[in-house]
Amino acid sequence: MAVLDVCSFDGSRDRRWLVYKHPNNEFNTKSKLIVGPGQVAVVVHGGKIEKILENGTYTLESENFPFIKELQRKAYGAIPFTLEVYFVNKTMKLDMLWGTKDPIQLLEPKFQVKINVRARGQYALRISNYQFLITHLVGSLGGANMVAYEEVNNFFRSIINTKIKTLIAQYFIKNKISILDISMYLDEISKESFNAIYSEIESYGLEVVNFYYESISIPDEDLETINEILNRNAEFNILGDDRYRTSRGYDVLESAAKNEGAAGGMAAVGVGLGVGLGAAKQASGLAGEMIPPKASKKMVHCVKCNAEIEADDKFCPECGSPQVLKCEKCHSELSPNDKFCPECGTPVKRG
Repeated sequence: MAVLDVCSFDGSRDRRWLVYKHPNNEFNTKSKLIVGPGQVAVVVHGGKIEKILENGTYTLESENFPFIKELQRKAYGAIPFTLEVYFVNKTMKLDMLWGTKDPIQLLEPKFQVKINVRARGQYALRISNYQFLITHLVGSLGGANMVAYEEVNNFFRSIINTKIKTLIAQYFIKNKISILDISMYLDEISKESFNAIYSEIESYGLEVVNFYYESISIPDEDLETINEILNRNAEFNILGDDRYRTSRGYDVLESAAKNEGAAGGMAAVGVGLGVGLGAAKQASGLAGEMIPPKASKKMVHCVKCNAEIEADDKFCPECGSPQVLKCEKCHSELSPNDKFCPECGTPVKRG
């Protein structure tokens, strides 16, 4: 390879580049190195970083590179030598995109249903340690002459995904925030994510300048499940307890009637209005709805405070007294309304 007179790189032609290794490595003491605006040149000789040069024009001579002085003792004139020159883009990259590769499975804290959460956003990145970047990160990204920001983004994707998944799960569980309200907390979550990711990325010689969430979302089918719950709750609040149960009973009855077997069975027995109402209540109970309480319960009076209670109540809901009495004389069990013991005739004392 011929000795290079001028070494430079026009990085303006491709804004995506992070590190560019110049393909020529043959230089002499008359060669010049031009570092453009927004660039840093890292000069490597014999596997060792000799210089990190900011933008400007440099002559490859002994003043800038001490190792050349040793070469000049052995030869005269334009002395050839081998160098590796890495141009590093020190401008800030603002449009780095990130997103969760797989959904985060969570139990929605308000509606208690399983949801699949996804998140995406943007962050800004810049180089903070040129020497570390060249010696550690560039080698792990392959031997190409140019390393693009996209390759670095792919390299960090697993780190970002792991941190984000853990943080979102903890945030939902700890703060009990509904997925429907999460957009109000994006700024707060962004700040927590920035703090969690900053130190991880910094260890590779890069600096995260900012980190933002554009959205935290769930699939349409999960949203439909939550909307069904909201609609049922709204219907319950509007209709009230009894009317809501009756309405739900009719819905279940109608669904059963659409089934061929259920339709045939009801046609055989003849469903009238009264039968339909009874079947609706029964179907509502089978569907998990409560049958209206106390409609068909036998009522009696408390043995102590005389309050009206259900016949199968073991304790009075008003005074807490047990409803099983025993005769003071023969200890036979008495009914709640007995005035005399049916075994020995002793008067029953109450209260």
